[in-house]
Amino acid sequence: MRDRSIIRSAAVAAAIIACVGAGGGVALAQTPIKPKQHFAGIVNGQQGSAVVYTVCPGPITRHRFGPLKGGQTMAVAETASGPGYTGPFSQVYSWFQPLPAGATSPVTLTFTQYGVAQNIPASVRVPCDGTGQAVFSSCPYRAPCPFGWVPDTVRVKFENIAVSLSRGRARGPRP
Repeated sequence: MRDRSIIRSAAVAAAIIACVGAGGGVALAQTPIKPKQHFAGIVNGQQGSAVVYTVCPGPITRHRFGPLKGGQTMAVAETASGPGYTGPFSQVYSWFQPLPAGATSPVTLTFTQYGVAQNIPASVRVPCDGTGQAVFSSCPYRAPCPFGWVPDTVRVKFENIAVSLSRGRARGPRP
């Protein structure tokens, strides 16, 4: 458990360092999110695009949604000139798109500090395979918000590890 925490912290630190190289200074971890700041969303330690692992046993069909593998995270980093902008707000929300059929709103994480990774909740359902987005926005999902905020979107590739595990078992043990 301690090793996972160290790895997760190192991944967030690496993403923050990458932001420095990509566009200027970054706030130290655990600094409050404030209005009029640029930020970048981070999924599993990656900014811009990331892989998110799903666990969907059985046949994969188009538009099938399922749970995530545990231990995956999201975080927010402050950047000097990043893709997102808080506008008048002092928090950032994150969620995955597309939403499962029939869902009226996504499971959302709320960030009030930079550099603090949060585990993605087990209740989140995403496409078992394919692509999507992780949205990081200072304006809540579908809320009427004033002018001035800009969301950041991280491209996500959903990769079903249950399929590769079952394929491995189907071959059987090696002699």
